[in-house]
Amino acid sequence: MLHSIRKHITGIAMVATLAAPGLSMAADPAEIRFAAAPTGSTWYAYAGAFRAAALEALPAGSVIEIMNTPMAIANTKLLHGERADMGMIFPPVASWATQAFGPFDAKVDNVRGLVGGVDEYFQRITVQKDFPLESLADIKAKKIAVRIGTGPQGSLNEYIARLILAANDLTYEDIEKLGGSVTMNGFGVLRNEFGDGRIDMIIGITTEGHPNTAQLSIAPGHRFLSLSDKAVKYLQEYGFQPATMPANMFEGQSEPVVGVGFPTSLYVTESMSDEHAYLLAKGIMESRESLMRQFGSMRNWKPENSASMDGLQMPLHPGAERYYREAGLLK
Repeated sequence: MLHSIRKHITGIAMVATLAAPGLSMAADPAEIRFAAAPTGSTWYAYAGAFRAAALEALPAGSVIEIMNTPMAIANTKLLHGERADMGMIFPPVASWATQAFGPFDAKVDNVRGLVGGVDEYFQRITVQKDFPLESLADIKAKKIAVRIGTGPQGSLNEYIARLILAANDLTYEDIEKLGGSVTMNGFGVLRNEFGDGRIDMIIGITTEGHPNTAQLSIAPGHRFLSLSDKAVKYLQEYGFQPATMPANMFEGQSEPVVGVGFPTSLYVTESMSDEHAYLLAKGIMESRESLMRQFGSMRNWKPENSASMDGLQMPLHPGAERYYREAGLLK
């Protein structure tokens, strides 16, 4: 399946590159709708920093409106429908979109890469410290009733919860039949429910310094669960890569957490002008070191990865491509 995804994307990339006209810079102000994330999330904080960096490079009078969204899957659909001009997406989601796979009913062929691989996210499975569960396999094997919280429908938090359960031969319906429940909500709400003991487990994604994960590490406290080898292999079929969350990334997390990882990447619509895409890429990339100082989760952001297909899974916008060639990051 991943081979066909890569073949399809490569074909699009060749067409996009061949079709790129000569670029000329214009000074027209930009009006950009930036599909980001819920307020209070790491991505929402990223969006504010990316906006500031981009506005340094865009023409005077430019405006970037940050949109409160359910994150990656919803952002892809907003870009596809041209209800947003720029957005953050995870590369596995971008891969699904080009194939009309999973949460996408139709192929997305009008979204282009801008800046790839800015950080690293991991799957997050946390349970109450005293909850009688050592692995997800215990749910089915021991018939444990577990109250699970995950993100809103349309978010990768929620979709990865479905996939992680499926990797353990479970569905939401199975959880309910065992006497448990699945709650979909924003992570601020889930954090409160976890703290009050109304849910036992949270499944989603996290990165270093994520505020909701960090707060749960302090009060009431939780344990991280690793994925089994079987589950990791299952998730690889959906474009995720094996990754291990280092020990001590969060307070009380003394052991590494085995699972999958993926970066945050930035995308724009195909219809964005070459001039604006060029300046967006330039402004963000030339602020990379400042952004890395602001966010510990970006500490491993390497400029040579920002234009790579591995970090985008969609072809570059011609304007961004021009920036990377001028910067010596593409040949």
